Amino acid sequence: MFEVRKSIKRFRDDPAWTYRDKAPDYLATFDRGGYPFSLGPQGNGIHDLLQGSLHGREVSLFHLNAWKRSGGSNQAQVAWKFSVAVLTLPRVLPATAFTCGRLNGHTGNWKLPAIPRTAGPSTELPNSGAGGVRRCSTDPGFAALVDTPETERLTREALIGWRTDGDRIIGWTFGRRTYEEIHSVAETLVAIIAAFPEQAWHWPEGTRG
Repeated sequence: MFEVRKSIKRFRDDPAWTYRDKAPDYLATFDRGGYPFSLGPQGNGIHDLLQGSLHGREVSLFHLNAWKRSGGSNQAQVAWKFSVAVLTLPRVLPATAFTCGRLNGHTGNWKLPAIPRTAGPSTELPNSGAGGVRRCSTDPGFAALVDTPETERLTREALIGWRTDGDRIIGWTFGRRTYEEIHSVAETLVAIIAAFPEQAWHWPEGTRG
């Protein structure tokens, strides 16, 4: 915890970053029906929001409290901690989620939805789970296109989940990490979208392959 607080101070003291303690208005820009927000069925809270730029893209880094019932006799609510990075994309892409298989324990063993229902019906890819990565999309053809060995490797080695959300990509992992570590998640997102085939950026909108 001490290292996390020191990390927050380092970023707050850097004029390249804008800091907000809590950001309910920013949280409201996300549909809570997809990862990582769906991991808090009883609600979510953003803390220590830092916003800046990364390789020319707007980036947001924050801690997320995802509230769940404890399952005990008193049904108390407990906050599961996640660390999240969000990058803007050049255009809207089909709703697609790739999740490292080692995160299954944080998803209710895949029972909680990866993609919001408002994005449309989503489909698990036939090879979902192979290579240690779970994959689903509202457009399986698009997901198959971006499912390259490099995107799999980056997702698995960084121990993250990511999903496209309109013209944003959201990356997340468990725990309350330092902001250097969350910044590293953002760097991984940059590498993931760089690994997308060129055709991904010309994919027709509204298709379902």
